[in-house]
Amino acid sequence: MPQRYLKLAEALKIMVVDEDAARGRALANVLNDSGYKVVGLVLTGEYLPSVMADAKPDVVLIDISSPSRDTLEMVSSIHRDHKRPVVMFASDDDEQTVQNAVEAGVSAYVADGLSLAKFKPIFQVAIAHFQKHQSLERELSTAKSSLDERKFIDRAKGLLMEKRNCSETEAFSLLRKMAMDRKQRIGQVAQELVELLQIVN
Repeated sequence: MPQRYLKLAEALKIMVVDEDAARGRALANVLNDSGYKVVGLVLTGEYLPSVMADAKPDVVLIDISSPSRDTLEMVSSIHRDHKRPVVMFASDDDEQTVQNAVEAGVSAYVADGLSLAKFKPIFQVAIAHFQKHQSLERELSTAKSSLDERKFIDRAKGLLMEKRNCSETEAFSLLRKMAMDRKQRIGQVAQELVELLQIVN
């Protein structure tokens, strides 16, 4: 996790997304005057990926009356492609709307209006929530990889036992030796062996 997410820096970089240009500029001015650094102002519906890539914000702040499907798709793309916390200020406090926003990748949804005093704690909560979510995603990915490797190891052992007429212990020892010789993970060696034997057969 980048160091900037470990604590709220004085010059936290904010990307502002607003449905109203004048309101967005006013919000950007307030943020800049409050010690934050606004690195971009985008209207909802505008093409965001290139702006995100250039600006590299720490947090994306979306100010909108009610998130449309297009807005939620934009949030999903931020979450998927840019891995940034998203704070959404909206007037719509409908439970389903909030749920849809969170599922799209919003880290903090605030339905009771913009307030300068709330910015810092809200950004802190959004960053903490984002960090936790990213950590869970990494854990799930690691668990899935471990499960996949376990399946390949079991399959490779079975193939070696069949081909070499050896015991399970001997098959595993052979896999382990191959992994050590190649300086690879045993799961990777097992996968390559299974794929090779499938081609040969």
